Amino acid sequence: MTQPAPRASREESTLARREEILRAALECFHDLGYERTTIDTIKARAKVSTGSIYHHFSSKEQLFAALYLDAIRDAQAFGLRALRQAKSGEQGVRALVGSYLRWISREPKKAAFLLTMRRAEFMGEVEAELEALNHEFRTTLADWMDQHVGRGRLPLAKMDVLMALLVGPSEEFARRWLRGKTSTSLKESAALLGDAAWNALRALAGLGDSEP
Repeated sequence: MTQPAPRASREESTLARREEILRAALECFHDLGYERTTIDTIKARAKVSTGSIYHHFSSKEQLFAALYLDAIRDAQAFGLRALRQAKSGEQGVRALVGSYLRWISREPKKAAFLLTMRRAEFMGEVEAELEALNHEFRTTLADWMDQHVGRGRLPLAKMDVLMALLVGPSEEFARRWLRGKTSTSLKESAALLGDAAWNALRALAGLGDSEP
């Protein structure tokens, strides 16, 4: 006799409900903007009770901050997965640029939330967690870069300069794409910006036409 599927644990159900609320909040913030979004609109979109929302989040502001952290965590994890699969400095640079734009294509509402809706006044309670996420991302990237710098494949440069070079152009393009201000596809821009990032780093490192 076929056994019935086991019920989700209480913890799994709680986590799933939290994710439902976050997804609904993202939809509301995206469609209505921050000011017009209320706990009631989020409740209606998520199809949960007011008590369920307040079980996880004490206010709309806290929910906003949690959603920001969730989007940062998702984007960084997507990029690091691509970086870890790279076999060379060139592949890694192109992977990091391309993965960011692929994530934007996959999660345009999260991307718009990160790039256009950050409200510093709500981030105080989660500032330490945000800094921890950013520190882990920068450390992982720095460790990977160090391996290729040591082999002469990438230039020795400060992390803030490298981040601006690797991520800055993609973020600027993403803002324009999200506003419908460019006719260039994300796929095409990933190839072009990947070329630009790699050529710039190769020039700084004094490399020739190909990676050693």
